[in-house]
Parts: sequence; C-alpha cells; structure tokens
Amino acid sequence: MNRYLGAVSALCLMLCGSLEAASPTFEDLVANLKSPNPKTRQDAASGLGKSRRREAVPHLAAAVRDPEVKVRLEVVRALRDLRDLSAVPALVSAMSDEEPKIREESIGSLVEVYSQKGRSGPVRRFLELFSDEYDRASVGPYAEVDPSVFRALGAALRDEEKAIRESAALALGILGGRSEVQGLVAALNDLDGGVRGAAASAIGKVATAEEGKALIPALADESATVRKRVLHAIGTLRIREAGPALREMYEVNRRKEPGLKILETLSRIGDPAQADLFREVVQDPDSERKRLAVEGLGRVSDASLLSAFKKDYQRERSDELKLAYAFAITLLGDRAFLDSIVLSLTSGSLGRRSRDYILEMGPGILPDLYPYLGDAEAGVRAGLCDIIGEMGDPAAIPRLTPLIDDPSADVADRANRAVERLRRARSSS
Repeated sequence: MNRYLGAVSALCLMLCGSLEAASPTFEDLVANLKSPNPKTRQDAASGLGKSRRREAVPHLAAAVRDPEVKVRLEVVRALRDLRDLSAVPALVSAMSDEEPKIREESIGSLVEVYSQKGRSGPVRRFLELFSDEYDRASVGPYAEVDPSVFRALGAALRDEEKAIRESAALALGILGGRSEVQGLVAALNDLDGGVRGAAASAIGKVATAEEGKALIPALADESATVRKRVLHAIGTLRIREAGPALREMYEVNRRKEPGLKILETLSRIGDPAQADLFREVVQDPDSERKRLAVEGLGRVSDASLLSAFKKDYQRERSDELKLAYAFAITLLGDRAFLDSIVLSLTSGSLGRRSRDYILEMGPGILPDLYPYLGDAEAGVRAGLCDIIGEMGDPAAIPRLTPLIDDPSADVADRANRAVERLRRARSSS
C-alpha cells in the first residue's frame, strides 16, 4: 500500500512539474521574446497577448521589427489582444511593414483596439460587416483617435496591395478619419472596385454633404456593388445635388431590382424637385415604395399637406405606413404625432425605424421628447435614454440624471451611460 501511495505521489510531482514547464511566467515570456529561436519568440508573443497585462505592450512593441515574418505577425496579434491604447504607436509602425499580411493585420487591429469590437474571421470581412452596420463613424466623438493613425491609413490608401487599400478606406470610415477625406475622394478612381466601394462607404461616414458631392459621378460606376455603396453614402449625407442624376437612374430602373434602393436614396436626400415623383409613387400599391414616398414628401413639403396626410393616417391599416405618416406629419409641424413614433420604440418590428425617425429630427425635437422620460413603459424610457445620448446635446444631462435612480435597472443603466457619454462629449468640445 505504501509502495502504491509513493508511486502516486511521484506521478503527481511529475505532472505538476510538467504543468509548470508548460506555463511559463510573465517574466519568462518577456525573456523568450529575445530567444535566438524564432518559434520561441513567436510563442512568447502569443503568450503575452493572452496575458492581458498592460505591461506587456513595451516588450511587444520592441519586437515589432523582429527579422521573422511569423514573429512580427504574432506580435501584432498580441498587441491587438491586449486591447490597450498604449499599443497604438507600435501598430502604426507595423503598418509600414514590408509584409502585406502584417500591414493588413495592423489595420484590423487598430480598429479592434479603438472600437473594442472583436473579430473571428478575415480582416476585410470584419471591416466590411462592422462598417456596414452604421451610417456614420463608429467611434464616439469623445474617443480620440491618434492623428498618426489617420495619417498611416491615409498613406495606406496608396498601398500597392488592393486588399490593404480597401481595408484602409473601411477603417477610415469606422474610426472617423475626416482628415483623410481628400484621399478617400481620390480613391473613388481606384482601379479596383472593392477599393472604390470602400472609399464611398467611408465618405458617407466622415464627409460633409459638400464634400460628398464628389460621389455623384460614381453613380455611373461600372460596378453594381460600388453603385450600391454610393447610393447609401449619398442618402446618408443627404446630398440634394444628386437629385437629377438619381431621378434619371430611377426612371431607367423603376421596376427593376435597383429601383427600390434608388427611390430610398431619393427619399432621404430631401430634394424638393422630386416632390412630383413622391406624389405619384404614394399611390403605388407596393407598401415599401409608398412608405418611401410618404417619407420623401414629409422631408420636402410644407404644412399645406398636413390635412391630407392626417386623413391618410386615419385611413391607413398598415402599422408601418401609419408610422411613416406620423413621421411626415411631425416633420411638417404637428408634434402631437410624435406620440405614435415614441410609443413604437418598444415594437419588435418598428422600433428601429422609430429610433431612426427621431434621430433624423435632431436635437430640435428634444423639448418634445423630455416628457416621455416619465412614461409608464420602461422600454420607452430606456430607448429614449439611448437616443438622447446619441444626439449629443449636453444640455440634456439634467433631464437624464434622475433616471439613474429609475426603478428599472435597464433604464438606470442606459441613463447612466447616456449621461456619461454627454459629459465626455461636453469635455471634448
């Protein structure tokens, strides 16, 4: 029996020793970054990334010029995994690496570090999905991106590798690289359609409507994918000058697949010259086209339409179309119909559209929203906290502060986040 226990004890000691050997300390990993063995350096970089320890950054930064490609690539991934802004200079440095894979990985890593959003697939796929989720830049105005990042991304728009040019354009849009708008405009003439489409998306996120006029010629791009992205960007920036070109496109594609997307863009830009088209399409039996026409009329018409729209609202059976009429009527001056929009925030099918309608109305609608912060429905209160925080007006802080003590934990959390967001926005202005 004693012999058996002794054997077990010896085995345990052997296993413990093996585990210790398989788990180097932080200090060992730092030392291994200087090993003459490339595989050891690569494993050390990976281990430091997984350590999540901020003090690993300077050691990894020193290895960003390692002679081995695999080691440098692992260093960039480790810096990404640490999610620490002190890694930014090293990642910017890696963007000039001679190896294209490392340059592309550095771009994706910078986006992940600033956005705090992870990825599980290829860099470009992550950037495309993340970029397309939002109409505007995805990093708040209080999150300051180092200017060196924008300069490096701007230079990458001229990289010899088209994949890197495309990734750089998408990253500029995600991170809010306004300083590189002219470079993005130049990229609209890139030989590669993927780069042109990415540039159009980025311009839609970071440019002004005036700068966005450069997108109008791209409506005739040979690539259907590029044209689609250009349409979205023009709609986001509400470039009225695009109206004639869009109208011509619509007439050619009225009953074809692109027709609906073109009509959506026409509806969003608010060009008064298209009112006749909207009055025609509002009679269309297709509910989606009719909705876009109602929204378009709301954006370009005056109060003389109020009476007719109110009658149409009362007769309409579709909840989606009633919501569109409520939006148009509110835009035309009758704020009583804001009630229908606000109360739809909790709807599974209409909540997102209600939110977008309110955000489009802008800070001028805030005085009419404040009374709803006392609504009996917690979902309404919570949704409005998010919307008011996104509008970015610090004057709303006193209105939101009492909701930090709301009986609903969800409302309290969202109110707290909105207040903090507005405070950061105020301090950065």
